[in-house]
Amino acid sequence: MKYIIVDDDEMARESLASMCEKISDIELVGTFENGLSALECLKNNSIDLVFLDIQMPDLTGIDLVKSFENLPQIVFTTGHSEYALEAFEHQVTDFLVKPVEFPRLIKAVERAKKLGGRSTVSGSMMEEIYVKVDGRFVRLALEDILYIESLGDYVTFRTDKEKLIVHSTLKNIDEKIKNPDFLKVHRSYIVNLSKVVDIEDTNLVIKDKIIPISRAHKPVLMSRIKTI
Repeated sequence: MKYIIVDDDEMARESLASMCEKISDIELVGTFENGLSALECLKNNSIDLVFLDIQMPDLTGIDLVKSFENLPQIVFTTGHSEYALEAFEHQVTDFLVKPVEFPRLIKAVERAKKLGGRSTVSGSMMEEIYVKVDGRFVRLALEDILYIESLGDYVTFRTDKEKLIVHSTLKNIDEKIKNPDFLKVHRSYIVNLSKVVDIEDTNLVIKDKIIPISRAHKPVLMSRIKTI
């Protein structure tokens, strides 16, 4: 797997390259201090993985992702964890917070190897999100979510194992989650359709939770489920 490192911080580039040397089956093609130079490399070389800083002069990491189709696997690296949610909106492979820890780097590379080939950044189905809970960002696999409930200026992500309360609105979450399994069925609920076990006239059931279905959302719900 061929990779490049893009970061305006020379020490960060050298540190990451040094750690990557210890990982098997990956080959460094080059390091770049700005996004424009990296773009030229991507256009002229077959690159499988890009370690990409977010805050850079001329062209930010996120701008680079937006401007280039058929990108390789992208792993964002940044000292600012508040960018995590925006980063994952672009379907990147992983997100590493500086200073990068070696065990976490290994996980990111293994994930890129598993996904392999080219990323489908612009059109892939979202599989996970980062949610901010008590000042920290928690990675949440969408397949683990049962439903999302609005609580005024907060929303609750409910899984089998936990309940995560996030300062956001249901409208905002609905706009950010790009996955066909998720559907807003009521002004207060987004559900994971793959977790629905029963649908009645005005309610549906997920686990032991009865969730209301609004009249306005019922037709869309029925069009999205398979019936016999």
